[in-house]
Amino acid sequence: MNGLTAETPEPAPAQSEGAPPAGMRDRRWLAVLRPWLLLAGGVLLAILALGALQALSRELNYSQVVAALQSARPAVLAAAAGAAALSFVAMMGYDLSALRHLAPGAVPPRIGALAAFCGFALSNTLGVGAFTGSAVRWRIYAATGLEPTRIGRVLVFVTASFVLGLYAVAALGLLLEAEALAGWFGLSATLLRLVAAALLAALAGVAVLGRLRKGLRLGRFVLRVPPARLILLQGVISLLDIGGAATVLWLLLPPGAVDLPSFMALYAVAIAIGAASHLPGGIGVFEAVVLLAFHNSAVPLDQVAAALVLYRVIYFALPLCLAILLLAGFEVSRRAHLLEGGTRAVRAATRLMPRFLGAGAFAAGAALLLGGVTPPVGVTPGLLAPALPLPLFEASHLLASVGGLALIFVAHGLVHRLDGAWWLATCLTGAGLVLSIARGGGELELPLLVLLGVALVVSRQRFDRRARMLTPSLTPGWWLAVIGVVAAAAWLLFFAHRDVEYSRQLWWRFELDASTPRNMRATLGAVLALFVAGLWTLLRPARSRVHPPTPEELARATAIVAAQGRADANLVRMGDKALLFAPEGDAFIMYGRRGRSWIGLFDPVGARERRVDLVWRFVEMADAQGGRAAFYQVRPESLPLYIDAGLRPLKLGEAARVPLAAFELKGKSRQPLRSALNRAEREGLTFEVLPPEAVASLLPELEAVSRAWLDQHKAREKAFSLGAFEPDYVTAQSVAVVRDREGQAIAFATLLETPEQRREMSIDLMRQMPEVPPGTMDFLFLRLILRAKELGYDFFDLGMAPLSGLAAHRLAPVWYRLGGLVFRRGERFYNFRGLRAFKEKFEPVWEPRYLCTPGGLDPWVVLADVAALQAGGLRGVIGK
Repeated sequence: MNGLTAETPEPAPAQSEGAPPAGMRDRRWLAVLRPWLLLAGGVLLAILALGALQALSRELNYSQVVAALQSARPAVLAAAAGAAALSFVAMMGYDLSALRHLAPGAVPPRIGALAAFCGFALSNTLGVGAFTGSAVRWRIYAATGLEPTRIGRVLVFVTASFVLGLYAVAALGLLLEAEALAGWFGLSATLLRLVAAALLAALAGVAVLGRLRKGLRLGRFVLRVPPARLILLQGVISLLDIGGAATVLWLLLPPGAVDLPSFMALYAVAIAIGAASHLPGGIGVFEAVVLLAFHNSAVPLDQVAAALVLYRVIYFALPLCLAILLLAGFEVSRRAHLLEGGTRAVRAATRLMPRFLGAGAFAAGAALLLGGVTPPVGVTPGLLAPALPLPLFEASHLLASVGGLALIFVAHGLVHRLDGAWWLATCLTGAGLVLSIARGGGELELPLLVLLGVALVVSRQRFDRRARMLTPSLTPGWWLAVIGVVAAAAWLLFFAHRDVEYSRQLWWRFELDASTPRNMRATLGAVLALFVAGLWTLLRPARSRVHPPTPEELARATAIVAAQGRADANLVRMGDKALLFAPEGDAFIMYGRRGRSWIGLFDPVGARERRVDLVWRFVEMADAQGGRAAFYQVRPESLPLYIDAGLRPLKLGEAARVPLAAFELKGKSRQPLRSALNRAEREGLTFEVLPPEAVASLLPELEAVSRAWLDQHKAREKAFSLGAFEPDYVTAQSVAVVRDREGQAIAFATLLETPEQRREMSIDLMRQMPEVPPGTMDFLFLRLILRAKELGYDFFDLGMAPLSGLAAHRLAPVWYRLGGLVFRRGERFYNFRGLRAFKEKFEPVWEPRYLCTPGGLDPWVVLADVAALQAGGLRGVIGK
């Protein structure tokens, strides 16, 4: 029942003009509350499972678990690694079948396999696949030229196939092996069969209903159930995936502990319960279910616990390390052309290296911290211990643990590509390696530190963002992960030393074989370091307030605008928007702030290589002051920038761009335009373009036209994403003027030009007198388009048609249905249809424009704040 195809929102013909569905408001609130309800349910499930794990730990002995780990046979470990490889090869099938079904021939299979492996390696380790594995896939698939809409469908297909396949296999295993599972969990076999049958019937019902209704709505997506043949293929992939993963753990268990079919059913159920907890990899919850299953069996729990530890290393840590090695190899070789058709995709994969290094640094830091609270495995506490003075040995133990916590914090900076984080991570990795050897580092932390150090060295150029280590705020999820690691270290301390009788003198014992006091001090040091980091976060000063640009900043921004190719960037000349410059001074973001909304206007302006850094700086700046970051009217090719920053794109409408190379007035379709031009010339209308230096002398005449236009429409001047008739703004650019027979100005438009690159030309202010000859504005636009073509421009941008091109289907998301309804029936408030029809006469290419915001209700709040910024406040919104 897996393999649903996602229909992401896209332009579609209007279907019906009925009122919004009943109960829309209730569903909207439910959509907002659903993630929190799921999170609360997952936390509750995690607490129950971890409580069971704590109870079961009383039957475990640390030294026996370590002995079981050391007795693992190399042949068994190799076989388990082979089973893990089979599972990952099967998981690549999710992506390959999705690409074959939704984008045949668009992505080479090798690139699809690369995206799948890297995506699953990262998401299995960190969890939250929609924000880790999906982000990896988006960047790689976007680099191959796959459209954002099709990428969205592929991502939902993969996620749905994986999740639904997991629960389908779990239900099937529960149904077939109910007797064995009933004995493990102490439940009735009949009850388990009923639960399994109900789940399978629900999945089958969804498939049948989806085929009959030709789509199911899930959140903001419309899911199309694929053909039965594809569903069967996805089922086989799920069986191979879960079967291979279950075999990894089964091989690591004591021989004869359980037969493989029964264990596959147990494994599928345990993984499904772990997935429901929303913890990364179901860690803790999965272990609790497996240990509970073997609680009353003849299999020693110490050996089961050792098998679970090895399973985590082989199935989770090893693929992550291989992904880091693979990307590091691409960095070193620079031979991306070896993958046919994949040069850009492989480069995109290497640009994702900071994400993987962040995960690797987090894992290495956690290994250092956890290693500091456990006694040494061998008789000798460390390789360098006999040669070190006791104070230095004690200090190395404490510093390695605190350094591990610091590495976890620095991992956040690595994900954000900070150059300072790279330097700190490199230093901490080198120091941690030396200190770990000195204190007798474990067999996990040493390879992790070596791999991390090598990968950091070869990926130096990927960390090109200027460090501001004390400015970015850690996300709540990151804080939760850090606290979880420290809490796990504290638990492990008590577990490993629970046979040691506590006394205050333990804190002050400094002996080579006194591991318990040393571990206690390491834990205390880590807890204190965490407390200091949290206190600094709470007490650090707020950043500076938003202010309009100074004349010097405005001059620098206009110089950047003149050298780039996007006409709408000229709106910076209004001077009503704050500016965030790149440290190099060759790019900026213009933005406005209202309430908690920090709204960037358009994409970053200037050098392309600064855009990623600027987007992240803007998001961090808003987050540091408790605000929500958003970007208004961004272009489709820039969407990966905002998706990587955790924002969600929603379509605002479509912009009309006239390709000038093919524009001409010949042909039957251009007859209305030729007629408009001839009629205007018969009326005696003339056209001229005034350069900026000649505008000032005509300013009073233009102001009279502007005032008459505002009075006619009972409107006031706008701002932010629109220009206003401000003398400094109007005189800073060229102005096109239409005159009547008497030579009086009756219409004008301010021009937004890109004179150096001549990429596109556009207009901002368009004003005319109340009584003008018919076709005056057609005449103005035609003359401007022909002039732009003569000057060698590529496009003439006619501006956006708001809410145009939004899907109106009944299965479309609420945002698009409401927008389509307003577009069709909102003529009383705005001439939506008329504006699109006017621009359609020039046969433009329609290009989407997006609003990128966080989820939930934030898009609605941001749009209200944009309207207030445009109108100068809420009173302006109400009164036009």
